[in-house]
Amino acid sequence: MISIRTGNFPGFAKGLKIKLIMTAVLASFLFSGCTLLPVEEEVLAPPVREPQKVTYETMEVQKGTIEKIIRGTGYFVSVLRKDMFFQYGGGRLNKIYIKNGDKVKKGDLIAELEVGAIDNDIAFQKLVVRKAQINLDRVSTQSELNGGGNKYELELAGIDLEMEKMRLSNYYKELEKSKLLSEIDGEIVYLKDVKQGDIINAYNVIASVADPKVLQLMYNGDKVSDFRNGMKVDVAIDDAHFTGEVAATPLDAPPDADEVAKKSIKIKVDNLPDDIKFGDSASISLILEKKENVIVLPNYAVQNFAGRRFVNVLVNGIREERPVELGLQTGTDTEIIKGIEVGELVIVR
Repeated sequence: MISIRTGNFPGFAKGLKIKLIMTAVLASFLFSGCTLLPVEEEVLAPPVREPQKVTYETMEVQKGTIEKIIRGTGYFVSVLRKDMFFQYGGGRLNKIYIKNGDKVKKGDLIAELEVGAIDNDIAFQKLVVRKAQINLDRVSTQSELNGGGNKYELELAGIDLEMEKMRLSNYYKELEKSKLLSEIDGEIVYLKDVKQGDIINAYNVIASVADPKVLQLMYNGDKVSDFRNGMKVDVAIDDAHFTGEVAATPLDAPPDADEVAKKSIKIKVDNLPDDIKFGDSASISLILEKKENVIVLPNYAVQNFAGRRFVNVLVNGIREERPVELGLQTGTDTEIIKGIEVGELVIVR
């Protein structure tokens, strides 16, 4: 046993005592597992994430009908239409006697040109003819009294009368040339914007008259070049359907036809209702090509890349690219000739 004496060394004993106490405290910390350093946290493994499942929108391959159709709207026009113009010469317009939409009869006055003093010329020439007639009668009476003499004077008097009658006839012809008369019964469907005093040239159309009783359907929409004479056309008026037949195409228009005629087709419609009138509209449908019992897909299901046409087919949950051969195509659908079978699932989105 060690014995420490502190009687003669009081300072040394006190310092030693403090050291012993600190050593004891430190030992208690060590043995109790405590430390002054921070405890490192345990690192957790990241959670395992399952891959997102891919879903597709599909449609089952089926057979159906595909049609290539031209649809549009036409308007009823008259089969019999006459353009009215001054044929023999122009002049200054004196008066228009009709307005657009008027009903006219054959021979009704449409318009007339100024003719100057021709009315006076006609009145004067009538007197000249009458005078020539009186002279002929006088010479004829004298010839009878003279037993048939003076035959040369009688012949000359007759020639004078014929000459004056011809001159009067020419005046009447000039007067008729200045008048524009309707050639048919009908309705004024066009009237040129002219007024009194305007200069009118020969063959310049002043008005158009159409017979409202005989109508055809005129169409000048898209793809008129696909129409051919004799083609059957479905014509819909409200909820009623009628059979139509192509009666004229732009190829039938004469070289001097107006621009509308050069770009229009005309359709004869059977059994039209009596209340159909000039200007009414109707819907038309022309089937250019039709196939039944064939595989048909919407156009958006058929892919096109670098000139390759293919569809995406879902096979056992996996997308499979399938090259296809196409047939008839329309604005919405496509016929598939080869590459897929009925019952398969085509991915559309």
